[in-house]
Amino acid sequence: MKKLVKKIIAFSLCLTLLFTTSVIAIAENDVKGQYDYTITSPYDSVDWDNWNQYKASLHSHTDASDADQSIADSVKKHYDLGYQILAISDHAVLGTRWDEVPETVPIYRFFKFSRTGMRDPVVLTSEEREQIINGTYESAERDALAEQLGYELGGMLEITGSCEANGATPINDCHINTFGCTSVRAKMGVYGDFETVVRDCDKEGGFSFLDHTGEYVGRNLEDEWRAYEPYYANKFANIFLDYDSCVAFDVNSTRYDSVIWDQILQLTIPKGRNVPGIAFSDSHDIEDNDWAFTMMLMPELTEEAFEDCMRSGAWFSVGRVDTYYLGDDFNGTGNLPPAVSRIYIDNETDTISFTGSEFSNVQWISDGKIIAEGENLTSLDLNEYEDELGCYVRFQITGPGGILYSQPFVTMADGVEYDSDVYVTFDLSMVFRRFIDIFNLTLGHGIFVTIIKKLLWNHVW
Repeated sequence: MKKLVKKIIAFSLCLTLLFTTSVIAIAENDVKGQYDYTITSPYDSVDWDNWNQYKASLHSHTDASDADQSIADSVKKHYDLGYQILAISDHAVLGTRWDEVPETVPIYRFFKFSRTGMRDPVVLTSEEREQIINGTYESAERDALAEQLGYELGGMLEITGSCEANGATPINDCHINTFGCTSVRAKMGVYGDFETVVRDCDKEGGFSFLDHTGEYVGRNLEDEWRAYEPYYANKFANIFLDYDSCVAFDVNSTRYDSVIWDQILQLTIPKGRNVPGIAFSDSHDIEDNDWAFTMMLMPELTEEAFEDCMRSGAWFSVGRVDTYYLGDDFNGTGNLPPAVSRIYIDNETDTISFTGSEFSNVQWISDGKIIAEGENLTSLDLNEYEDELGCYVRFQITGPGGILYSQPFVTMADGVEYDSDVYVTFDLSMVFRRFIDIFNLTLGHGIFVTIIKKLLWNHVW
């Protein structure tokens, strides 16, 4: 009997010790702070076990508008580079099947005669198109990449009906990528006017994203002060708050894109709108088709799944270069890019974690500031950073192949009221737009460019 009692006591002590050790371990991994957070992820709907990631090029050009690569050469090169989704978005040209010549706007091609030569656009044969779509087109480069990645790449999805609208603008480009709408394709641009095209595309039931917005601010070191001017963040925030169909903001084309993005998030998230970031090559030369892209999380490779993904924000943006974070001399071309294979959200422990590959450094960013950084910092406990954490946090990982940006995770602390003061900006461009719509002319070419640059740039805008 005594031996039985001793055994029961010993067993009970072991259980107590085991429980205590477990509690300590949990406590060490879960910092209990002042707040309990609700984390909302744009990847919440992703089935990580059954969905795939598809490499997508959503903004590139051909000699159908102002580039020097033909449609046929562009499609084949993207296929070689392992792309699985391609939307050619020429200036003012509505994307068609890859074996059909699209309706071009000759004046755009003439402006860049040195590139286009006003050549007749060359497209794929119907047989080549079919082979590329179903993945049977011969490509040693694509096969080698698939072997390196360790999985089959399959065919390449043809996205039609896309274009770069607001096609010609003076000083700097203010362009919008549109999908599924026709009325805006040849709308002539006015400097500073993103709003008109987004509004008209929304009316048609299409969707859009904003291209190389940093050019509107400036791409040089001396333009940094302008990137932090509240005017610009408020201007773009209003677009996203007014139009859900505007699905993303360019974060990798110019030096200050991501700087403005972080400011926009601070304005829109408290008002219920998370703004995804997007990356693309904007290539005009065949050698530039892999500068930046998106990795889209989709259940299948179809146009319907593509649109659902675009409207949800469930993708990663990847850039081979990033002058703001990686410096002017960095170029990751030729290396495997950073990749994320899974994201874990734990609202019980207030943590965000991920697994990935091909990266050597992790940065966690909130309210435009790096709040945590480290080589293996693949998990963030929000309670450790309560004093630095705003209404969102995002991570970006860097490696020899470039930089990958996650979408923002909304982080709302229970009992805390989040608000932002978004004001409506007044744009002189809206006045100009009225004249352009009347006469259907483009303001700013030739002598007008010189006048506007000398008199208005840095003074009015």
